[in-house]
Amino acid sequence: MKAKSELRIKEKLPLRAMGISNRVYDTKNKKHYSVQFYDFDGDKLKAKELNRIKEIFPYDLIMYQTKHGFHFISFALLHGLRYTKSKAVETSKELGNQDYWTEAKDLTLRVSPKWKLRKFRKRKVISCKPRFFIQVKKPNGYIVSNKHVEFYFKYMNLPETIYNEYQECILKDYSIRVYHYKTRD
Repeated sequence: MKAKSELRIKEKLPLRAMGISNRVYDTKNKKHYSVQFYDFDGDKLKAKELNRIKEIFPYDLIMYQTKHGFHFISFALLHGLRYTKSKAVETSKELGNQDYWTEAKDLTLRVSPKWKLRKFRKRKVISCKPRFFIQVKKPNGYIVSNKHVEFYFKYMNLPETIYNEYQECILKDYSIRVYHYKTRD
């Protein structure tokens, strides 16, 4: 009996956060698009690992730093959701020691601090929100998700110079999704 209760405690996801989906939906034409996300866990990123990750980002690439690693983001619109998810999962398997998986069809990156609810609905921040790190590849004028770019500029401190580079691309204002979820540290 004790082993089962200990297992349940370990399975619980005690922290909460907000995430942004890579899913983009064109309501007019009823088509799904996506932007490429990748979440790398690890203190150091070797050149070999970075080169492998860069392979799944053909048009642009920016990096954000998290408590446990890095977020890689491209705002270029790609067709469907399967391609971006399969590239992220495949890359995680090749790099090893990565746990990038999702039960949903879309990929999610955290865009808030991770917090724990305390008594009287007070929050204790466990992990700060991701911070902008560097721009790896400049946008090349491809079609991009303007709402993702705007979101990262307004709420994730995307530098204005990089934001302005995206304004020279073909911008599409398709709906995006931001939501709350449970996680672990």
